[in-house]
Amino acid sequence: MVSRSFTKRSSKWLTGVSIFLAGCGTVKTPTGPTCVSCKPYFVRGSWYHPQTYYEYNEVGLASWYGDDFHGKMKATGEKFNKMAMTAAHRTLPLPSVVRVTNLRNGKSVIVVVDDRGPYCYTGRIIDLSYGAAKALNLHRSKPSQVRVQTLVADSIKLSKYIATHCKHRKDPFGRTWAQLYFQEVLGIAPKRHTISPAASSKIKPLKPERLGRYLKKF
Repeated sequence: MVSRSFTKRSSKWLTGVSIFLAGCGTVKTPTGPTCVSCKPYFVRGSWYHPQTYYEYNEVGLASWYGDDFHGKMKATGEKFNKMAMTAAHRTLPLPSVVRVTNLRNGKSVIVVVDDRGPYCYTGRIIDLSYGAAKALNLHRSKPSQVRVQTLVADSIKLSKYIATHCKHRKDPFGRTWAQLYFQEVLGIAPKRHTISPAASSKIKPLKPERLGRYLKKF
């Protein structure tokens, strides 16, 4: 027969283990040094409180935005490019890097969250660019059910890169945050730097005779 004292000790031990495991399952990584639009804000009659941590794993509906917003300003101050691999979220830190999986076909893409939304319709948890939606094959049927998972380590790296190399959060070569992620963090895209306005002003134009000799080479 098991004594009552042993049972009590075992119960306390199991309770302690449960609390410890519960604590391990709720790890929250604070946002990096770059966090835009991370204060509470009021839109369409509701207050939204952005996360102060990166962890996020939710299933919900995804919509997309394209031509109507192409070229317009986003929450980060960049212009929206409908073909870039980006997305909008109501409360994730800006920027955040997330993996979006289309639960209908199993396709997944990685996008940079750099805008706020969606605010219309309940159940929608993310608003993808047209390019990201097309890669997931959900651009013809919206909204669609997806899973959104934060890539915490990549989000921190992108945040630190922007804070370290981008004065006023703007890349000196004119690259977007999405381009910075794929080029500088992942290193999977060619680093095709453009000339900054300051540098281009110092370039002297070729004289007509030299320009003619230069063009003959092509």
